[in-house]
Amino acid sequence: MARNHKRNEKLRAEINEICDSLYGLNERDPRTRYYNLKTYRADVLRGFVFHMHLACEDLLRAVLFDFLAKHNRSLPRKAAIRIVDDIKSAELIHWCSRLKLVSPTQFKYLLELNRVRNACAHKWILDSPKVKRVGKMRKSVRTPIVLYNGKDLFNPKVFVDEFVPPCGKIYLKLLFRVWKIQGKLS
Repeated sequence: MARNHKRNEKLRAEINEICDSLYGLNERDPRTRYYNLKTYRADVLRGFVFHMHLACEDLLRAVLFDFLAKHNRSLPRKAAIRIVDDIKSAELIHWCSRLKLVSPTQFKYLLELNRVRNACAHKWILDSPKVKRVGKMRKSVRTPIVLYNGKDLFNPKVFVDEFVPPCGKIYLKLLFRVWKIQGKLS
């Protein structure tokens, strides 16, 4: 038990050192440290979006490959792998929906996850809302960079309470399905 505690503490120290060196989390100037921490938070949230998207995408590829292997025995294994690997994310989601490999609810959410991932991938600064003029009044309105259900995804409450639960649920369903296909579950 004590060995695990020491290993955990060592790993935590390594992570803190890496994060500090990459993001300057211990910067002496409080204003600079604040902006560095905001950048770090945005990158952690962005990283989670990427991680979940890639995980779900890999699981969808496994499900689609299994479908192709079962329903077209004349298709060589290498050809099936190449076909599945070459499909882009949105196309993969659509094919899995057409073949009824995901439910309509999962399809809708996976498309939304793909949209969110694209928004995160194509914007460098995620926690700095756009400012735009509205009507003749020339009033500035701050709009979030990445929206989820019409709300700022990078608001920690929205991220944790609204985005993560359905994301985790779909991921787990796909994971258990793949494990079942692979014989890891009875």
